[in-house]
Amino acid sequence: MPPLPRPPLVLDLGGKGWEVRDALGDTWEWYIRSAISAGNSVGAAVGAAQGAPGWLPATVPGSAITDLLAAGELPDPRVARNSRFAEWTATRSWVYRRAVELPEPAAGSSAVLELDGVDPGARVFWDGAPLGEVRGLFRSARVPVPAAAGLHTLALVVAPVPESEPQVGRTERVRVHAPRMNYGWDFCPPFPNQGIWQGIRLRVGRDLLSEVSVRTELRGKDGAVIVSTDRDVSTEVLLDGDVVARGSAEVHVASPELWWPAGLGAQRLYVVRVSTPDDERFFRVGFRSAAFEQNPGAPKGALPYTAVVNGVRVPLVGWNWVPADAQYAAGRTRLAHLLSLAAESGARLLRVWGGGLIETEEFYRLCDEAGLLVWQEFSQSSSGAQSAPAADDAFVDYLRREAEAIVPTRTHHPSLLMWGGGNELDEGGVPLDEDRSPALAALREVVERLDPGRHWVATSPTGPAFHNRLDVIESAPDDQHDVHGPWEHQGLVDHYRLYNAGNSLAHTEFGVEGMTNRRALDRLVPAADQWPADRTSAVYRHLGDWWNNADLVQRAFGGRLSDVDGMRRASQWLQATGLAYAVEADRRRAPRCSMVLPWQLNESFPNAWCTAVVDWLGEPKPAFDAVARAFRGDRVTIRTDAVAWGGGVASAEAWVWWETGRGPGRVALRAVDFAGALLAETTWTVGSADDPHPVGGLELPAPPGLFLWEAEWVGADGERIDVERLVATGAADFSALLDLAPATLELSRTGGTLTVAHAAGPAVVGLRLSDARPLAAAGPLLRSTGDPRPLLPGETRQFRVDAASEGDLILEAFNVPPIRVPGPH
Repeated sequence: MPPLPRPPLVLDLGGKGWEVRDALGDTWEWYIRSAISAGNSVGAAVGAAQGAPGWLPATVPGSAITDLLAAGELPDPRVARNSRFAEWTATRSWVYRRAVELPEPAAGSSAVLELDGVDPGARVFWDGAPLGEVRGLFRSARVPVPAAAGLHTLALVVAPVPESEPQVGRTERVRVHAPRMNYGWDFCPPFPNQGIWQGIRLRVGRDLLSEVSVRTELRGKDGAVIVSTDRDVSTEVLLDGDVVARGSAEVHVASPELWWPAGLGAQRLYVVRVSTPDDERFFRVGFRSAAFEQNPGAPKGALPYTAVVNGVRVPLVGWNWVPADAQYAAGRTRLAHLLSLAAESGARLLRVWGGGLIETEEFYRLCDEAGLLVWQEFSQSSSGAQSAPAADDAFVDYLRREAEAIVPTRTHHPSLLMWGGGNELDEGGVPLDEDRSPALAALREVVERLDPGRHWVATSPTGPAFHNRLDVIESAPDDQHDVHGPWEHQGLVDHYRLYNAGNSLAHTEFGVEGMTNRRALDRLVPAADQWPADRTSAVYRHLGDWWNNADLVQRAFGGRLSDVDGMRRASQWLQATGLAYAVEADRRRAPRCSMVLPWQLNESFPNAWCTAVVDWLGEPKPAFDAVARAFRGDRVTIRTDAVAWGGGVASAEAWVWWETGRGPGRVALRAVDFAGALLAETTWTVGSADDPHPVGGLELPAPPGLFLWEAEWVGADGERIDVERLVATGAADFSALLDLAPATLELSRTGGTLTVAHAAGPAVVGLRLSDARPLAAAGPLLRSTGDPRPLLPGETRQFRVDAASEGDLILEAFNVPPIRVPGPH
């Protein structure tokens, strides 16, 4: 048995013990060095500058903007147009410093400063002397420190933000591997992030380990742990605290318990301890196989998009993910909540979008635990004018070195399913591949060398067609492999016809826009600026201009929306029903379509209008719950060519799918009025099947006003498996929803459950629950806004609430005036 390691002393240097100040040009030297050599009077000013006021308290991990905000030096940049007051920070260097008390080290010890991430990079000083530097926010650094006992001063000079391209620009001009989002994107204004954004610590000991990388493999029924490092090590593999295998650089593990994606099995995680006699590192790993196969019916030459994990085909439903906060360190407070919502939605895959981060160790740890698979793109993205990365040798070599630093740090995570070269990289409207992009070829080579066996795609969409658009589908249906778009509601007729015509093998980015929630809007937009909620308002243009579809929402409701609450309710209902229909239409094409990833789960900056389904405060929008239903494994859905018929004949079709092996049963497709009275009905017997298929259709003369399509699936034992309802109208728009008679609801709240009973009146449309706490209340209250389906007379519905919260709620619908529901005081 190898000798037990003598762990080094580890000093965590995070927390509030820091100070920060800005520096213009080279004035940072005034605050670092004890003397300056200069040919004029500048040198004499150094002593005074070092003792002058101006240092602000700082928190690490953090950023310059969050520190300035905490010190009262900036107005809240997440209110109205205040982010413009923070843009100047990008032009400055930021000097961070703190005192470090170093105890007397043991004989033969050395000290190393470990930095997990500094954005965009920094020079490091110890007692005014340069130690080294870190370049690039995704690069860790290990900087030797003189191991002398006593009180010392550690300082980091964080560099100004390097030039790069906002969303509308040219990708070939991008020379840094960093999130493009912060330079200005459709859901984020220019909002520079600078600072020590990940952990920092001092390790003091003998024979300290440097870089260590761990990965696992399945070899038949057994597993292997492969360790890469620069010295001889001992390796132990533990499960639930017990050692199950030992070795050195490669360890055999007999019949390991498997790690499974969510819903398919347990997420069994092992601990790998890598040690020398004087140091040790720990990694959590999982054992699983993963491969991609050709989709059934795929055109010749198509890439494989069907994931097979541990020998089981896995439908890859999920979300596009953007950083939890545009000030990256601040996102740690919401990360666990957002990822838990992703898991609760039924997602299995998160695509980490290439305009954002190489995600953090904490992100991957939480995904490992939740069974969420991850598609990690490198931080490259399209531009409005030109979308191909630079091809010169210097940039390609830089990108290769970035990948060599990043890839080994993620290989141990079982949640990491695949790598991607970046978002929407194309040339001439055709998605790029490695043959046409030296940058992508370099990234692929590094992934194949350092993370062998992990799936790789050059970009998303892979093409050959880029767009999910009706004219593109009709002109070249066999080119619909992996496609993107649209991101906007297409209207009460065209939206449904487009998604019914879909033909792609993978639909990896598409969305529907909508307003944010009531409480988030009140925090973001001053009351005097909330109406009108369209692009005539400078505030609304600043906060989601690209996604403000107030004109379409007005048309959908006959131009009759007259206040912000009405606009919010209508836009969110259109987002929920439109996005759910898009997801269901893609899922009806399984297994030919195997990846369905709406844009987007979360937002990095608070917007008044956005395609996100969870608002900035962490409260789901109705679209979250609607898509969560669409992700479910046992469903009956309704296919229709329109929801506003404008006369003529209305028609619909019932479809079923089940992933859990449901047996025979019966499906009924009905048209009912808003009192629940039957207008027409057809029923069918269904057998067992693995894949989605149509059951049958129903036609009737379009009623003059509102009606409901209802599809009900009942098993042979009489159990209701699923019921779906879709609001439709025989008119040209949904203005009749604004004229519905009020419904009477009876409420009761017990612990974490609110029960709503429909006592009288017509069907309730758009029933939802929202957070009514004061704006200063911290943390999310709701895990869900509720079941998105219309509520018929006599039915009851339950809502989940945080049982520990004292917060008030608001219940509302198109025909339910807002009802304040007191918390359990």
